[in-house]
Amino acid sequence: MFDKDEILKARILMVDDEVTNIAVLETVLKQAKYTSISSTTDSREAASLYQKLKPDLVLLDLRMPHVDGFEVIEQIKEIEADSYAPILVLTAESDPATRLKALQVGARDFLSKPLDLSEVLCRIRNILEVRLLNKRLEEQKDFVEQRVLERTDDLKQANLQLKKEIAERERSEKELQKVNQQLLHAEKLSALGQLAASIAHEFNNPLMGIRNTLEQVQQGTNMEESLAELVDISINESNRVMSLALQLKDFYRPSSGTLQPLNLHDAIEDMLRLKKNDFNRSNLNLTKYYSEPFPNVNVVEDQFKQVILNLLQNANEACPKGGELSIRTRVLNSTVEVEIGDNGQGIPQENMEKLFDPFFTTKAEVKGTGLGLSVSYGIIQRLGGNLSVQSTLGEGSKFTISLPIQMDRQKTS
Repeated sequence: MFDKDEILKARILMVDDEVTNIAVLETVLKQAKYTSISSTTDSREAASLYQKLKPDLVLLDLRMPHVDGFEVIEQIKEIEADSYAPILVLTAESDPATRLKALQVGARDFLSKPLDLSEVLCRIRNILEVRLLNKRLEEQKDFVEQRVLERTDDLKQANLQLKKEIAERERSEKELQKVNQQLLHAEKLSALGQLAASIAHEFNNPLMGIRNTLEQVQQGTNMEESLAELVDISINESNRVMSLALQLKDFYRPSSGTLQPLNLHDAIEDMLRLKKNDFNRSNLNLTKYYSEPFPNVNVVEDQFKQVILNLLQNANEACPKGGELSIRTRVLNSTVEVEIGDNGQGIPQENMEKLFDPFFTTKAEVKGTGLGLSVSYGIIQRLGGNLSVQSTLGEGSKFTISLPIQMDRQKTS
């Protein structure tokens, strides 16, 4: 199990208050070719020497001044904790109770003085073999534990890498779904453009007649100031609708619309005047929360008004029995927001993803074509912003327009 040299190199510590006893034992051990021998006659030094030398065997006397052998055993056991405490008691005590107590507190073997030196060497070898075997087992245990830790760490790293790969795959799949949705949306918008091109002319003819009639009324009739203002707004709105009808077929491509700085609050107020009577008939209470000061924003005025009017109309229709309508503006770091909310019917969750699709509508045919939100979404996207919605069925909806504060002047549809 162990070769002779390994046994003879074991570290041995002798603790005995009698110098003569230490000298005899040291002579015997050296004659037996043991090479690492230490000793002390002061039992108070035993624990510190043990801590320093880490001996493989302690030859210990029991009856010593200051600190007796039993206390030394307890100190060594505290140092060794759960490990093997290699203690051979050599004492003149002949009382069996003393021998039993020494073994109970932690001694591994017991020899009575006067000593049979041959038996001492035999007992020393036996305890050393057990001690060295115990150390070898502990080393193997430490090695196995280290390997387990390493393998566990490898498994953790592999698991983390696998999670990253799964997350990356999920992200890629989501990106692919998003791209597919965008392509589908683009195809729908292309179909919308083709349809709009065919009907724009039909829209413009009656609109032009309405506008011309209003202009004649305006020129040939003396009207009250309030009515004159409404006629003027109606003429302007007719012109705007005619322009939008012509632009509808190209609303995802550049056209003649030019970005200009606009006070969004003024534009919102214009549209609120148009809807005032509708709100009154619907018992819709309006609350405004305008952020001040509020910067001008580069937009195409008639297109921005079209978006506001569409959102106001949707909010009105979402509250058939009356309710609350709120308009809130905010200035963030580099963007502004316009939020239009109502406490109406809300939007079912299954309709949320399709809300901005062309031709999608939950209204009756006579009330909606499914183009308003799609067109509005396209207008805001072209302005470098975003149109989003939050809604809870039965509690209402909030549509939020987000636009950049500064934007280079350019042409947009």
